[in-house]
Amino acid sequence: MTHEWRRVQPLPLNDDEHNTYIRSTLKPDNRRLINRTLIDNAYLFSWTAAYIPEVSPKVIAHCLSIYKEAKPVAQKKRKLGEERCDAAREDIEKLFKVGFLRKAHYTTWLANVIMV
Repeated sequence: MTHEWRRVQPLPLNDDEHNTYIRSTLKPDNRRLINRTLIDNAYLFSWTAAYIPEVSPKVIAHCLSIYKEAKPVAQKKRKLGEERCDAAREDIEKLFKVGFLRKAHYTTWLANVIMV
């Protein structure tokens, strides 16, 4: 079984610093069209949260929908390890600094941090 969805190739957008990826199995005409569209609209990409601090929560926001009758299920606490914990803390501080995150108090609805 082949995993064609894993076959991607980098596509530089405007400079060597910013890339995205497209499927390498696309037909040449489709690849050219997608490449041109992505390159022409590269200014729309948000490479980090610092690019979009002015986005209003009225436009988009993530929040937890909690039903009063739902019972919280606690996950087993997992340790990230010192290096990953430091990286996560640094990223979270950056997101708070640019106003991308705010504190919410869901004391019984917490989940482990997952590094992506």
